[in-house]
Amino acid sequence: MSATAVALVPGFASAQDTGQTGSVESAPEQENAGLEEIIVTAQKREQNMQDVAVAVTALSGDTLTNRNVATVADLPRLAPSLTLTQGNVPTNNSLNLRGIGTVSFSTAIEPSVAVIVDDVPLLQQAQAFSGLSDIARIEVLRGPQGTLFGKNASAGAVNIVSRGASDVLTGAITGTATTDDELRVEGSIAGPLGTGVGFRVNAFYADRKGYIRNLEDGSRLNNDKSYGVRGRLEFEPTDTLKFDVIASHTVNESNGFARTYRTAPAGATVFGSSLAPSIAGITAGEDNYSVRLNRPLFNKSEQTTVSGRATLDLGFADLVSVTSYQDWAFQFEEDFDYTISNVIGIPGGITANSTYAASMFTQELRLVSSAKSDFTYVVGLFYADGKTDRSFARGPSGPVVANWTSRSATQSYAGFAQATYTLSDTTHIDAGVRLNHEEVSARFINNVPNANPPANNATCLSLCNGAASDTVVTWKTSLRQDLSDAVMVYASFARGYKGQGFDISTGFSPRRATNPVRPETSDAYEAGIKSRFLDNKVQLNISAFWSNFRDFQAQSAIVLPDDTLELTLNNVGRVRTRGFEVELSARPIPTLTLDSALSFTDTRIMSFPGAQCYAAQTVGCFDLDGAGPSNVRGQNLAGKRLPNAPRLKFNVGGTYDILLPSLPFDGFIQTDVSYQSAVNFDLLANPLLEQKGYAVVNGSIGIDQNDRGGLRVALYVNNLFDKRYASNLTVAPGGSVGLLQQALDRNSRRYFGIRARYKF
Repeated sequence: MSATAVALVPGFASAQDTGQTGSVESAPEQENAGLEEIIVTAQKREQNMQDVAVAVTALSGDTLTNRNVATVADLPRLAPSLTLTQGNVPTNNSLNLRGIGTVSFSTAIEPSVAVIVDDVPLLQQAQAFSGLSDIARIEVLRGPQGTLFGKNASAGAVNIVSRGASDVLTGAITGTATTDDELRVEGSIAGPLGTGVGFRVNAFYADRKGYIRNLEDGSRLNNDKSYGVRGRLEFEPTDTLKFDVIASHTVNESNGFARTYRTAPAGATVFGSSLAPSIAGITAGEDNYSVRLNRPLFNKSEQTTVSGRATLDLGFADLVSVTSYQDWAFQFEEDFDYTISNVIGIPGGITANSTYAASMFTQELRLVSSAKSDFTYVVGLFYADGKTDRSFARGPSGPVVANWTSRSATQSYAGFAQATYTLSDTTHIDAGVRLNHEEVSARFINNVPNANPPANNATCLSLCNGAASDTVVTWKTSLRQDLSDAVMVYASFARGYKGQGFDISTGFSPRRATNPVRPETSDAYEAGIKSRFLDNKVQLNISAFWSNFRDFQAQSAIVLPDDTLELTLNNVGRVRTRGFEVELSARPIPTLTLDSALSFTDTRIMSFPGAQCYAAQTVGCFDLDGAGPSNVRGQNLAGKRLPNAPRLKFNVGGTYDILLPSLPFDGFIQTDVSYQSAVNFDLLANPLLEQKGYAVVNGSIGIDQNDRGGLRVALYVNNLFDKRYASNLTVAPGGSVGLLQQALDRNSRRYFGIRARYKF
């Protein structure tokens, strides 16, 4: 596909204008306006997206609003190769790019996809799921981004940029109401405070009722009540010095994220107790949005972030300093057995609750050269000091009791540099390197000592401490060739890295304390083409990739010295992901805009010899210890696909503006279709945990007074054809064979809404 495009594009390019279109504000005024120029900061400087040798999906704030993207969890609908594995709490969620992601109960394991908000990396990926408000754009960077963004970007990064201050007074207020009982209002105001001083303040409040019914008490679960505020102050005391200070606070609260039963075989049990009373009046299946629980579900997240950015113009380069502090508190409570029975003789059953308290300080200093040279560069230093305290309790009694507290800490020191050298007018080479040193530690206190520990003391009886450090060099290089003013081909190589960490979870042991999970590394090859043609009315970007991961971090079974089996997160072997992505945008006429994206991803486990067997597995199981028939059994997963890694994924959307010159407003129609092929949600390849492929259709219709102000009203529908799908499938904890639970996203059902926005 790339070769064909390279052969065809120069013919188109020779007939087009050499310049790019103007800014977002000026483009609509042009009678024959083409696609707008897209500016990204994928390489720590502002650049035209078409000049960057990185596979990037850039989504503007207006696109996010018009396509009903309210949280990071909604991004997979618009970004190729991005998927979300949804857990029962945000800390169990995982963003995956090109099939790579890490699902772990540990608080100390790095994600594979970094999330950066206004130049500040988040300590815990769960912090990203607190909603989006007043966003300028989101950049989804595919492939290893560790050279510039750090050690937890081995599969890619999501870069979120909020809107800035303004030189003139401007503002907006938006209200949303839906048929599934959501009310949301958000507003922003920005403008000057004096010479060289600008501000921006935005706030939001949302209240959505739950869509999962608890038939036991009539409550509605999986709701969301959230609010937040962000303030920004930009000032320039001199012509060469600029400060940008941002402070934000958000709160999210809900009645938990309840799972429902996908299958419930006759006679099913949970921890030995009959399931029948707990599914009375419930029909298990894809359409099941009901549960019976006698324990409360509760989630609450509270996050505060303060950051300051100072930019000093030295003439030949800008010296940039970014300082930040983030504080995140999270707590949850859930009915662990998901029944109304007295399981294991416990009145009311088993409950689980946990609290998190995370904070991180970061400091980055970088020198960014002027873009008006054949040799440009970014050179920087980075420091981060983060810690996460967690308590967990599950019980009050029985074989699954747990009660512990922990602290994980990380300190990172890094130096990085990336440079671009123009070999000729059309040939450019990029090269970058990062030296990273990290120190990690773990502290685990078991509040329920085991009176009869195994022979090898597999569980911490009281206190377990661990510490480790690692120094690594990662790098990236690419070669770019301009075929015309608006057509570029590139090839790149990157060394990916995800840091080591301790598997801090129930069952933490002296072995885990002295043997942290080793770092995960990858070699990533990529080639692509970025092009605009037909008078700047069509944009075609294609990328092909091949990445090999070593010491992949995933759950598996470990045979202990006393021949018992311990399930833990560790390095399981090698993984390969390869495929291609195509993004096509077009504006054939000023009133019609088309966007589409497609990804084909083949993600395979190449080596995983010691994986545990899934429940009731018989075919492919063997003795891990080689001692004959025993309970220590496992399987070799070589050749299997990674979980939640669809082979095919695409979205197609379009917006048509209906000009109404005799009226004080114009009309518009927008629609989009997203599809993904079948996935298995189980790393162990349990065939019962497969979600079939599905397509979802969304659309909206409305009126808009103009692009720079006035009123815009949209009537929209989500999931027009009411297509049901699960965002995760799991075996029910303590359940008998075949008892399966599903995570049903809000968007898996049809609902209608109205959104009104007034801008001035």
